Amino acid sequence: MNRKHSLSAFLAHYFPTFIGAFFLACFAVSASISLASSTYFRGDPERAKYSFLIALVLSLLLALSHFFMIRGRSWGVRVIVVFYLGCLFTVLPTYGYKPHPVVYVAGLLFPLLGLLLLNSKRHREMRRKLVEIRQQRELIIQAAKASRPRR
Repeated sequence: MNRKHSLSAFLAHYFPTFIGAFFLACFAVSASISLASSTYFRGDPERAKYSFLIALVLSLLLALSHFFMIRGRSWGVRVIVVFYLGCLFTVLPTYGYKPHPVVYVAGLLFPLLGLLLLNSKRHREMRRKLVEIRQQRELIIQAAKASRPRR
């Protein structure tokens, strides 16, 4: 068996960058929701409930976009980039409300590091290989459908 083309070799090479980008996206979403709820909605007594619901919906969309990226769909990466940019542009204006400096810097750092990781050579290479795998899978499915006898 060729080690170069095995699943374990693929995962050993690309999984750290994939999971790093995923966790940075989770941290960026949670930091931006936390900063937004503590600054923009400071006086709202129901802010914890709304923050939880927003976090739940955004986490689901983030997981789905990563799933579609794994399945070789390039638009999944665009959704992740929109998440990062949305988090960044949500955190930036909170500076006027004098948030805690560590939380503010973390809220800026997570999306910027995530965008940097998405633009890394290894992540781009992984996405290119995932698209190739999707194309090969579609060709195999088409060949199987063509070889099947019709009724």
